[in-house]
Amino acid sequence: MTIRLGGLFLSAAVVFGETMLVPSRAQPAPSATVPASFDCGKATRAVDRFIRANAALRWQDLALSRSYRAVLDKLSGPARAELVAEQRDWVSERDRRCAADRSFAELNDPASSIHDQAYDCMTIVYQGRRQTLGDRAAAPIATRVIGEIDLGPIARARPELVETGRVPVAGMRLSPDGSHVAILLPSRELDGPDQLWLYRVADRKLTAATPRPDTRAQHPADVVAAITGLAWRGDTLFAIASLWGDGSDGESGPTAYYAATATGSRRLRDKPAEAQDRWESVTGGLVYREDEFSDDLDAVQSLRGNDRWLVWTADRGRGTIDLHIRARNPLGAPYLVAWGGWELAQFLFDDARSRLIYPADTGIAQFDLATHAERRIAGTGRGDQPYAVSADHGTFLWATRNDCGDEFLADPEADAPERFCLAAMTGTEAATPWPSGR
Repeated sequence: MTIRLGGLFLSAAVVFGETMLVPSRAQPAPSATVPASFDCGKATRAVDRFIRANAALRWQDLALSRSYRAVLDKLSGPARAELVAEQRDWVSERDRRCAADRSFAELNDPASSIHDQAYDCMTIVYQGRRQTLGDRAAAPIATRVIGEIDLGPIARARPELVETGRVPVAGMRLSPDGSHVAILLPSRELDGPDQLWLYRVADRKLTAATPRPDTRAQHPADVVAAITGLAWRGDTLFAIASLWGDGSDGESGPTAYYAATATGSRRLRDKPAEAQDRWESVTGGLVYREDEFSDDLDAVQSLRGNDRWLVWTADRGRGTIDLHIRARNPLGAPYLVAWGGWELAQFLFDDARSRLIYPADTGIAQFDLATHAERRIAGTGRGDQPYAVSADHGTFLWATRNDCGDEFLADPEADAPERFCLAAMTGTEAATPWPSGR
């Protein structure tokens, strides 16, 4: 049996800015989704049992063990012995600072301040050590901040969308050369975007690429209901729109085409020949076999893939999301890339090179599906969200509540303004083309 599943858009709660956070320490998370990095049968110390009993700490420990092994495998002789001793010292310091002589019952009582203090302490020391070892295993991808996208003109043109002072965004795409950004705005009626804007990076100019949606209860025929596809040709952004039409539900109505540059937009009489073979669906969609999933299909959220790999997130309940990959030919076992909250659903997939960019809890990371090698993108931090990568100049677009280019690990303030940042990847990635918006 084959099934088609789309996967660009997050839930409405995410799109419209409701609070969707990583599970708090008081919420028990499903235990089966995060394997331990050690033999649980030999976990007799209180601190090891505490890690084993908490899925979030198990994930931190598993992720650290992967980074440690990646560094260790590159070393030999005295350098290898030095790292082993260094890691033993780190473990001793972790235990001293975070657990001391507390019993397992004290550490694992979710209603106690001891539990909270130990959990917070463990999270902080793990993330710091993970970033240190991760950067030793693979140097971060260097970036140079280009600027920040000001959505003020959109807020003024579409005030009905603004909530808590921000404009919700359904998705973004970069032109192949990184000189322009396509900004998709979410519909309040359909599951998808209903307007497209064009941003020119050089002078920060925003232009509406498609008309403002009609907000009347009974929509007139021939007005835009949803944006279904886009294409780039030089500085021109093309769009396919579904129209409401007479009696249409908006998603299956007549089709219209638009072309936009920074100087303005126009509706086209016919399908543009210059955009032939360049169209990209904004709603995604992937055909796969039911037997390729050992997971509960009802839990699957975002899904991407190519002929070699499947990449998906699964909802484990209570705000817990995990990110998996699986080889398709031959069929391999699922591999847990990351574990966390709703932010994991917003990952980018490079189908040509079988890599993904995802929001790790130490910053945004690039992950190679074949080798499981991971590199942090410099200038990004915890809580940042990837949005797009250009095809040929290594331009990267992400959202943050910090300053653009700030990568400190502290949790960002929930009420801090969200910024959309552009940066040039100035390391080796700058010479490696990326498909945009996959």
